[in-house]
Amino acid sequence: MVATSATSWKVVLPFAASDVGRLVEMKPLIEDRSWSIGSNFLVRLPKNAEDVNVDIYPWFHRTTGQYRVIGSIASPQLNNTRQVVVYTPPSYEENLLKTYDNVIIMHDGQNLFNASTAFSVPWDCQVTINALVSSGQMEEAIVVGVYNTPARLDEYTYSYDPCYTTDIRGNCVGGGGDGDLYLDFLIDTLLPWVEPQFRMHVTRERLGIVGSSLGGLISCYGAWTRPSVFGKGGCMSSSFWWNTEDFDKTILKNYPRPPSPESFYVDSGTCCPNPIGDDHYQTLRVVDSMQNLGFVMDKDLFYYLDEGASHNELYWGLRFHYPMTALYPITEILAK
Repeated sequence: MVATSATSWKVVLPFAASDVGRLVEMKPLIEDRSWSIGSNFLVRLPKNAEDVNVDIYPWFHRTTGQYRVIGSIASPQLNNTRQVVVYTPPSYEENLLKTYDNVIIMHDGQNLFNASTAFSVPWDCQVTINALVSSGQMEEAIVVGVYNTPARLDEYTYSYDPCYTTDIRGNCVGGGGDGDLYLDFLIDTLLPWVEPQFRMHVTRERLGIVGSSLGGLISCYGAWTRPSVFGKGGCMSSSFWWNTEDFDKTILKNYPRPPSPESFYVDSGTCCPNPIGDDHYQTLRVVDSMQNLGFVMDKDLFYYLDEGASHNELYWGLRFHYPMTALYPITEILAK
């Protein structure tokens, strides 16, 4: 290995014509004794090796990322303001040349990392991602956690439900319907504000939107109806019951199937807070509809049933590793 600058090294790896197309795994060492942290780097040997370069960005010391509240942002679409918390992965403060294509927008930001701000218990997303990255089970990703507001129900629903609950007399109570304005806020205001502050490169293929409950509903809706922006949707315990299962009955049927590559993760528990349990059956109907539209299980559609799990932050945090490894698995590095 030859140093090409104070921060870069180069190695030339010859291979035979018979090796073209093979997958090669590599992992650098520092001072010939300490392996880089995380997964092996995967490279597919190209047909034409002349002037082909593969850039890798290893790190050797940090096994934990960090999160911080970066400030408040006003939404002209919704006429309100909220805080934003950002998690950066383990290599971020060590390998300063690395940029990050994997970016995840998550809702209910106050519940993701910090017990002092969480509704009940935090998901501890940082603990899960740190462990998965360090053990080589997922790629690094930056998480942008968007705090909810008192208008959460309206912002996380894309249609008006005339009877989403009832009052003490049994009369219908309606609400919701600002979900498209909320998505406009994420796309047109939040992302342009966050991206220049971090070494991230937002692309449709690697941008995910993830949430739970109503946050799961708006995540699936956003990824399905705005596929030019989001390439991945993570929908945990999603409120697919909303507006008499409108997402399954209307959205999946009236909007075209998102073009590939587009992947979805959906899940539910089987327990509480009502006899049907955590939208279990509504979620199964959504999974069936997606499969009928051409999505293939464990390829671009991932489903997990958490037996006995309830509809709350504890269980979402405990199974957060499932959407992360499904949506952000280790992938091959593209030659330049």
